[in-house]
Amino acid sequence: MMAAQRSAGWSLSKVEGWVRMRHPLLVPEIRELLRGGDHGALVEFLDEQHPARVAEILEDLGEDQGHAVFSMLPARSRAKVLSYQPADDQRRIVEGIDPGEAAELLRLMPHDDRADLVNRLDKERVETILRRLAHAEREDIRRLSSYEPGTAGAVMTTDYASLPPNATAREAIERLPREAPDRETIEHAYVVDADHRLLGQVSFTRLVQAFLSRPDARVETIMRKDLITARLDEDQESVADKVARYDLTAIPVIDANDRLVGIVTHDDVQDIIRREQGEDILAFGGVTADPGADDAPYWQGTIRSVVRRRVNWLLMLFVAESLTGTVLRRFLWVEKQLPTLGLFVPLLIGTGGNAGSQTVGTILRALALGEVKPRDAWKVLLREGMTGLLLGALLGGIGFMYAWLYRGQSPMFSLVIGLTLLGVCLWANIVGGLVPLLARACGIDPAIVSAPLITTLVDATGLIIYYSIAIALLLRMSTS
Repeated sequence: MMAAQRSAGWSLSKVEGWVRMRHPLLVPEIRELLRGGDHGALVEFLDEQHPARVAEILEDLGEDQGHAVFSMLPARSRAKVLSYQPADDQRRIVEGIDPGEAAELLRLMPHDDRADLVNRLDKERVETILRRLAHAEREDIRRLSSYEPGTAGAVMTTDYASLPPNATAREAIERLPREAPDRETIEHAYVVDADHRLLGQVSFTRLVQAFLSRPDARVETIMRKDLITARLDEDQESVADKVARYDLTAIPVIDANDRLVGIVTHDDVQDIIRREQGEDILAFGGVTADPGADDAPYWQGTIRSVVRRRVNWLLMLFVAESLTGTVLRRFLWVEKQLPTLGLFVPLLIGTGGNAGSQTVGTILRALALGEVKPRDAWKVLLREGMTGLLLGALLGGIGFMYAWLYRGQSPMFSLVIGLTLLGVCLWANIVGGLVPLLARACGIDPAIVSAPLITTLVDATGLIIYYSIAIALLLRMSTS
């Protein structure tokens, strides 16, 4: 029996590992090269792959073989691959190698990625590594890692190309290719004065055109001055919105004195959008945000951390759901006189919760895209009120026919069902539309006002609407 269980467990683990493997055809070949000692061919093959793909292959190989292959790669390739590896793997690699080797990897990594990595390392280990770097590199890492998380400063890179305004097109063309290997992008060069204040921007294409026609033209005469910029302390979501709205490949980040301090590139914006969407989806489902875990793959999170992130919301919703029980107890006397009412409770509160969830999702999307602001509350109230009214009228009519013809209830009882559906849809749309706007106005992430919370709120208030209509139309009319 025990042997069978061990065999089944081993098989399940093996199958699970194969399913999670992203490169099942390449990995066996790489393992064969590794066993055969053909390291030169292995390194040559991996050096031709995109660093992100190499990071996936190393993860598929497992910790021991992955680390062995990683250590074979040239230093510059290791630094690129390290930027794409999961956060836990990055920390384990840097903490497990010689401080001098770790310092070399940090020196070669993109500036924003190495700052993120430093923030995840033990402080004593960081100081040991930083002492082996040049002063300029050391100060750049410390500065980038010190910015408030979630701001432009925390996601920007200082790895950009700059030009003085009095440089000629010829001088710029000669200078930029020399800088290219050490810059994240030279598609645009930023023009700065002696105090590093941002004056403008010039594209490499524009420089080439000027060089071909007027090689002595000064950069300040061909640069663009009307730039879209981000402030150092600006929220990263706002920065991502600017990049998407104006179709930018990068956006310069300036400080309070208009000095250029870094740029946020389009690939960083993709990471921001993915991270923000992940946080919103988790919050919408009632899962507590955790900056250290929101980016982690599903399989890397421990069960304990998953429970910790979910339990708080579940406890709060558990308490909130007690409101529904309180309402039911208050109207228990109505149930005793009209027992049939209880048969329709799941239908009515389920419809209200679903309507509220739809509205919350719509408003959250509009807020994220900047289409709706808290000042638009009255417009949202009118729009969602009309939407809820029309939806309620449609569903109310269907509910009336369902209760009367299919369930065999009296026309008056069926009218109670129809009117309740009308009232519940109207109320759910109003609550689902206004609560996220109220949260944003109060400085709270609207996604925290998640669908489970709205559903719970609408459940309790929907029951009040239901029983109130039943009392007015059935009990009072029967006693009059």
